[in-house]
Amino acid sequence: TPEQVRAAAAAFRVYVSAGPRDADGDYVVDHSVLTFLVDPDGIFRDCYGRSRTAEEVARSVRGHMDSYEPLPPAAGE
Repeated sequence: TPEQVRAAAAAFRVYVSAGPRDADGDYVVDHSVLTFLVDPDGIFRDCYGRSRTAEEVARSVRGHMDSYEPLPPAAGE
């Protein structure tokens, strides 16, 4: 929902702003240019902006993949 999108943007401190609609009802969305790395358990691990090279991002992702350990099951599962 739009409310969930706004909440997610706020949680990750992402800037987002919809511009005015044109005659066709289309609009441009201005937003932060970031890529977030979230592990399989839904935990934030890293954030990559435009200043990071492809090699840096690949090294970071590989490092997180290599060191990943799943969370233990919650009590009662």
